[in-house]
Amino acid sequence: MQKKWIYSLLALLGGLIVLFYYNKYKVAPSIDITKLEIVDEGGQNFDINSLKGKKLIVSFYASWCGNCVQELKEINKIKDTELKGIDVICITDESLEKLNGFKERTGYTFTFLKLTKQFPEININSIPVTYIVNEKLKVVEEYLGYIEWDDPSTMNHIKSLY
Repeated sequence: MQKKWIYSLLALLGGLIVLFYYNKYKVAPSIDITKLEIVDEGGQNFDINSLKGKKLIVSFYASWCGNCVQELKEINKIKDTELKGIDVICITDESLEKLNGFKERTGYTFTFLKLTKQFPEININSIPVTYIVNEKLKVVEEYLGYIEWDDPSTMNHIKSLY
């Protein structure tokens, strides 16, 4: 009887550990976009509230992240057609030099910003993380991991959120 109790306890503990790591690495953290401390590509404080009234895609990325780079490439391809009227905000925790180098290298016309903290400090432990944000700066959808932006069902869903 005591062994059964120990096995049950171990199973419960194992389940809790799995749940912890699932939430940490497979679920996008809930964040309040308006509370982010960010700077623009020149290092000046950026007031995210200045984007109120706009539809946004906010992508947390890093220049070394293959999936992040691929996603931004796909978004760039469709930004003037499928994403017309939606602004793309790219936020990194890398240095301003890396941010500006990536922007220059890609030629993307997105708004590039730098988080003043490191991603784990705002509970982002895995990238890319993408938030669909409405005109009131409220997150209406969150994604963790690679999104197939060229998939029509993805686009239909995103458009339905606005």
